[in-house]
Amino acid sequence: MDSGSRSPIGATIEFEHVNKQYDLRPNGTPRAVNDLSLTVPAGKICVLVGPSGCGKTTSLKMVNRLIEPTTGRILVGGEETASKDVTELRRGIGYVIQQTGLFPHQTIGENVAVVPKLLGWPALRRRERAEELLSLVGRDPARYRDRSPQQLSGG
Repeated sequence: MDSGSRSPIGATIEFEHVNKQYDLRPNGTPRAVNDLSLTVPAGKICVLVGPSGCGKTTSLKMVNRLIEPTTGRILVGGEETASKDVTELRRGIGYVIQQTGLFPHQTIGENVAVVPKLLGWPALRRRERAEELLSLVGRDPARYRDRSPQQLSGG
């Protein structure tokens, strides 16, 4: 992905036989993620559902290399994430985690526009993109854009 105008929702995300095992002892320690193969087509929304500890968060964190997979490949826009500079990769991916992932001193709109700001986008373009993304996840920008993270529910 380039850091230019390509939209984060415009890239296919692929997991190819991805595994994550934290303890590599040969005693059969279970994997956090076991042979995950999944394709999320560009522009589509995908929801990972499962009980606590099943690997949902680990899988998501492997996309932007907050956690490295033990084996397998992850591709974003056809490019293997392991071959990308981690800073460049993260600046090309929008990612929101629950609870402590938002900057409490910034509004919701400012939080959503963090990466575009790092990329040097002008203020009007950042605001438009933040409003587009808020709408994409079903949040009215006029209602949520100027709120603080503390005014949101935890989930």
